[in-house]
Amino acid sequence: MPAHPTLRLRLTWSQRRAFVMTVLGFQALVWGDVLLNDGGLGGGPGTALAGLALVVMAAATWWVGTSATARGIVVHAVPTMVIPWDEVREIEVTRQLGVKTVVVHHDAVHHGTTVRRRTRLSAPTTGPLGRDDAFQDKVHDLRRHWAAHRATRPAAAT
Repeated sequence: MPAHPTLRLRLTWSQRRAFVMTVLGFQALVWGDVLLNDGGLGGGPGTALAGLALVVMAAATWWVGTSATARGIVVHAVPTMVIPWDEVREIEVTRQLGVKTVVVHHDAVHHGTTVRRRTRLSAPTTGPLGRDDAFQDKVHDLRRHWAAHRATRPAAAT
């Protein structure tokens, strides 16, 4: 077993619950209207198709998040982004409107020039409407993973 296996950080159920339940409620109303009221309230193929897209989005909330691998930080979003460990400069916790999120400060090459970027991670996060009691532990694990992998990289020749 590797010394530092992949660390996968996802949104918690309490952070996904409101959206998932709203989508399921929407689907129940649409199908109830179609089956019991012949679409009298607007339920029909177009509404059902929109609902299906929302169901896919609700299911995708399980996939959204962050992984720390041997290569670097993988931001699971559309599109997926990989930030190599040797480009990470800082892992910071920011707070805005009572919500704590993790921001990764890193270098990126843009048109042949290295620029500093800030990437806000979708997980871990915590706040009044979506608490994650393990938030601090997850941030600690992410920083520990970073420290272990940047320490194994050979120093750049000067």
